[in-house]
Amino acid sequence: MPVLTTGPRDPTGPRHLTLDNGLHLVGVRRPGSPLAALRLRIDIGSADEAPGEHGLAHVLEHLVVRCSMGGGRVADGALVEAATGRPHTSYDVLVRTGDIATAGDVLGAAFRQLKPDTRDLADELAAIRRERAQRTADVRWRVQEAMFAALCPDTPYAHPVLGDPRTVDALTDEAVHRLHSRWYHPSRATLVIGSDRVDEELAALAERARLWAPGHPRTETRAAAPPPGGHAVVSEAVGAGRRAVAVGFTEPGAPCGTDAGFALARRSVRAARGIDVLRLRLRSHTCTWVMLAATDETAAVRSVAAALRAVRELLLGPDGAALLRTEALIPELRAAEDIQRSVADATDATDAFDASDRIPASRPTTATGVGEVADVIARWRQGFAAALPEGPAT
Repeated sequence: MPVLTTGPRDPTGPRHLTLDNGLHLVGVRRPGSPLAALRLRIDIGSADEAPGEHGLAHVLEHLVVRCSMGGGRVADGALVEAATGRPHTSYDVLVRTGDIATAGDVLGAAFRQLKPDTRDLADELAAIRRERAQRTADVRWRVQEAMFAALCPDTPYAHPVLGDPRTVDALTDEAVHRLHSRWYHPSRATLVIGSDRVDEELAALAERARLWAPGHPRTETRAAAPPPGGHAVVSEAVGAGRRAVAVGFTEPGAPCGTDAGFALARRSVRAARGIDVLRLRLRSHTCTWVMLAATDETAAVRSVAAALRAVRELLLGPDGAALLRTEALIPELRAAEDIQRSVADATDATDAFDASDRIPASRPTTATGVGEVADVIARWRQGFAAALPEGPAT
């Protein structure tokens, strides 16, 4: 029987259920929405790959959609969108509320035994080769992956999600079955649903999820070694005396500021200076980085540090509150109303950086002030400026 776990006491907040097979269910209320969003997150990603397995979590994602989910089509045409990252793999679908049960069963098929035939495997390996060719042709992707390798040396976070082409191309259908049995288990998964009648839908999904048992016991995977806290700057020439540059830093625990503070700081910097600050949670650590073009790496770091200082000064100036409201707060509040965004935020809120079971989602409000956002930007500037050879700028 499903067990209600400790969750937010706010009756309007997310609901949490843990089933006896270990699957964690989260319900997000979206009153009046004619649509429902579902996300299944498997806490297996490229960081869980041992040497000789690099790229195989991504292959499994392809095969789960093609073979287990029947191509990922739900009801009258909604398609499952899948993505593999370093810390986890996710499967998303947006459907009409009447198709929630069907969508849940499609996602739950991820736990069935995976035994692709030779043609299915060959077709997906060919698709991955095309994907790799497209990615490796993109200088920004190459520089970003080089940054991760520099930030996370000697850890499973260093290698690209696409992995080693020789390892991927040598994969057999028997090896797929063994890997899937080892990695895909309900106890490693979270299913989040956002809908109008979330309590009813969550209870119905809990009953149906009892049929999703994989038929094999959970096996333990190796714990991914955490990346060291530090900074990195890498680049590649793009012509005309310019270089594509990635500047990043990692820090243990939760990221700079709350989710709300991050979102508003990111929008403020992007609106004022055209720089997009990116973030990825690597389980025990957080990676923050920017991508830009510059004449050299030192110029890039100084440019980022100067831009962040200028935005912080704008926010703390007489027009700072108006800038925050018009360029960051209002757009972010509008974006937060998107049902798929709310489901993604609720999934991220289940990540644990400390002894607590989960971190409550933090959404911006009119009470989120310029001081909090300015503090986030100041910490970003300190982290990026540390990449300078002479150390952090003053």
